Amino acid sequence: MKAFICTFCLFFASAFAAAGAEPVALVQDDRPLEEQRIRQAEEQALRGEAAYTSGQCGASISARIDWRRSGNWPNAGRGLARACDGALSAVEALCNSGQADKVRSKIRSFQCSGDGSGPSLSGTTLRFGASPGSNGFGQTRRYLEGAL
Repeated sequence: MKAFICTFCLFFASAFAAAGAEPVALVQDDRPLEEQRIRQAEEQALRGEAAYTSGQCGASISARIDWRRSGNWPNAGRGLARACDGALSAVEALCNSGQADKVRSKIRSFQCSGDGSGPSLSGTTLRFGASPGSNGFGQTRRYLEGAL
């Protein structure tokens, strides 16, 4: 009987703890879960776009979104990765035009934000500050042609 009570108490305690726990991946901050999910989806989409660019350039380019600089982006960040995809497409275009060696030596990471600041290169990080309604392809290509 003592073993039954101990087992029951352990089961009850673990069930109670599990019921109140949220998935670890969603516990990021005090933002609503819907916004956290949007951010996760945007990060995943951006990583996928960067992986495609990496394949086109024969390079390994990591990517992330700078959420601190994206506070004014509409709809909790929805569409931010798509807005930065034009900048990554400009990188691909340069690689496909015979400048892959330059890209591989100068760009190792990509940072997307929603602050509207456009493209910049710092060290080996290409940063693109997107604006709603713009994809940044032409602006980034022109910038990189001068910077690489």
